[in-house]
Amino acid sequence: MSAGRASCFDVAVIGAGPAGCSAALALARSGHAVVLLEKAVLPRYKTCGGGLLHRAFKFLPPVAETVVERSFNSVALNFLGTEMNFTTTRTEPIVRLAMRADLDHLLARTAEKAGAQLIQSCLVKRLNVQADFVEIITERENFRSKFVIAADGVHSATAKAAGWSELPVLAPALEHEIYLAAEDFARFSQTPRFDFNVIDAGYAWFFPKRTHLSVGILSTHPKCTGLQTKLADYLQHLGITRIQITEKHGWLIPLAPRREPLARGRVLLVGDAAGLVDPVMAEGISHALHSGQLAAAALTGCRLDVARAGDCYQSLLEENILRELRAARFLAKFLYHHPCIRNGAFRLGGQRLCEFVTDVVMGEHSYRDAVNQPSSYLKLLGLWPSGARK
Repeated sequence: MSAGRASCFDVAVIGAGPAGCSAALALARSGHAVVLLEKAVLPRYKTCGGGLLHRAFKFLPPVAETVVERSFNSVALNFLGTEMNFTTTRTEPIVRLAMRADLDHLLARTAEKAGAQLIQSCLVKRLNVQADFVEIITERENFRSKFVIAADGVHSATAKAAGWSELPVLAPALEHEIYLAAEDFARFSQTPRFDFNVIDAGYAWFFPKRTHLSVGILSTHPKCTGLQTKLADYLQHLGITRIQITEKHGWLIPLAPRREPLARGRVLLVGDAAGLVDPVMAEGISHALHSGQLAAAALTGCRLDVARAGDCYQSLLEENILRELRAARFLAKFLYHHPCIRNGAFRLGGQRLCEFVTDVVMGEHSYRDAVNQPSSYLKLLGLWPSGARK
């Protein structure tokens, strides 16, 4: 199809994950002409633990509750081989568990019902960024839009085509979807958990879904090897041996944003494509949803003015996400790369630390609360008197 016959939109969103669907939904509700391009046919499997932290759930439309398989008000954190075992509990769910295939499909349909045009099985081949529009060349047809929101994940071809450098830090991760006999599943499906001392500079997780377990492992060392062996050892440690079916998946998690500003002319990056992942928990859904909404807010607020859009989006990111990520990266260094300091801190005040991180997960505190005030470290460990001056 020639450029002159291309379908025209205000915004083209590339990628129908949480970031892309969140942006498309917000833009459609604001009255913009939006096309949401997805290379696969929904629903499609997406490698992900499927843990929706409470802070993430607050960015989702109410209908998201329909794809939640289980909710947990308590979560465990353990240091295997030690006596350091902690559990935090809240009156609301700390984490809700869902399959990403179901969540993404629901969010895409919700955006479509709001007015976005959803086009599936539509692989973007290249972009032609012009002075007044962006031409999107796909395998099916061509599109024109005033702006493009790139939500096509950690390997974002859109970001590469628009000239961004590679993501600076990628963490390897494995996940197994494990199906057990009914009596074994009942025994192992009580509480989600995160376990340290399983792998160097990383952790393992254990999420009981409705009918199976999602068990995974990651390392913050980009070139870490032996994940399969470490995950097998972890399953042995848990006593999970009589497995009926295992579906194995691997992927990379970005642990730092791209070095350049995350808007360039008529192209904005969101979610994993931008590298907006919490480096403490290696969780990206929260910032994916939030960044999609911030991109939509920036474009709506500047009335699709290309001279203002980039600065507006970058400013919103700085205020809402980027400052928090810098604080999180500071804390993550101690958590993953200074195990002696980490273990000493958890021996001294592990429950307080777990309660603080749970408050962050619940959206009640931020990592900046701990980093910006030196006394906060001592308060977390119970060494700073409550009435002491800062």
